[in-house]
Amino acid sequence: MAKTNAGGRSGLHLFDTIQGPCGLAWTDLGIDRVCLPHRDRAAAEARLRGLAPDRDLVSRLPGAVRAASRRMIRHLAGKPDPLQDVAVDLSGTPDFQRRVYRILRRVPPGKTVTYGGLARKAGRPGAARAVGRAMALNPVPLLVPCHRVLTSGGNLGGFSAPGGVTLKAKILFAEGVILDPRHAQGVEHLRRIDPKLRSIIQRVGPYLPGLGETEDSYGALVEAVIYQQLSMKAAATIAGRVRALTPGARFPRPEEVKRIPDARFRAAGLSRQKIAYLRDLAFHVAGGTLPLKRMRSMDDEAVTDSITRVKGFGRWSAQMFLLFHLGRLDVLPVDDLGFRKGFQKTYGLSDLPGAETLVRMTEKWRPYRSMGTWYLWQTQNAGGV
Repeated sequence: MAKTNAGGRSGLHLFDTIQGPCGLAWTDLGIDRVCLPHRDRAAAEARLRGLAPDRDLVSRLPGAVRAASRRMIRHLAGKPDPLQDVAVDLSGTPDFQRRVYRILRRVPPGKTVTYGGLARKAGRPGAARAVGRAMALNPVPLLVPCHRVLTSGGNLGGFSAPGGVTLKAKILFAEGVILDPRHAQGVEHLRRIDPKLRSIIQRVGPYLPGLGETEDSYGALVEAVIYQQLSMKAAATIAGRVRALTPGARFPRPEEVKRIPDARFRAAGLSRQKIAYLRDLAFHVAGGTLPLKRMRSMDDEAVTDSITRVKGFGRWSAQMFLLFHLGRLDVLPVDDLGFRKGFQKTYGLSDLPGAETLVRMTEKWRPYRSMGTWYLWQTQNAGGV
């Protein structure tokens, strides 16, 4: 691989941000490749080298490159910077894409635009799909802020960078954009009344439950059965095998569960106990005693009462369904070990708090106790265990 001289006319640079290691590549015309945050430096470096295989990392940077990386670090840490004046090299980019990128660079932090709106600004109304392709091919994300482009309904849409729409939401959060107004109100409330949570929210970023949610309530409950008492990795493997038992990407429907013999479920990795839970779930759904289609209009206690009638589903399982699938914002899972540990650590308690202590100390979080719980889970990397 060709090496570049220190401070030469082209090269690669890796740098750490609050959201993970990033990288950029440059030519004498400007920055021509950007690698958005990755989980670790090795992954970021591999990605960056793949983007610019003719270059290598350099130890001494041109002043403009050093300044750009420092500004990107501050931007991702929640100190928004338009970055519009950073020189970029878009040579070789088709004319339409280059025009779209120029227009998008004028959209400042804190603002968003739709694919269709960007197409109209570029003089091609109706070319929203072409704009979407331009976003997917964007060589310098963040400098050309494709994360600020939303669907016509104001939703996140897609994001091809590692981390997907979760990363998109995190970058928007650093710019002060929270798309769900309920989440925006909750974050503001928790920041205002709890200094400890304020610090955690600053570090963690946006509230993610409900991001990319589906309408498949049944599938969410099947997944809850599979994930009980397993590591995330093992459970994900088994979930994939259970999905593969029937055509399509969804879990077997209730009528299909009845026809699948225990031996096939066992071969997929389910225990006999979980098979019994799955069959009882299918029985309640098929018989209408678990009214999944009405659950979004039912109150929390009614949902909990319905779910706990199914074998293998206790109050904790119902609370996880309320919080993660239905997006309820005032759930307090006082029996959750990850939450109790996070609370003990954050508030400096000598012992694990019990239900009475948790209810009393989180009263000020109302009506956003789900959000406070989720942020404390992040201090344990738990997410409900």
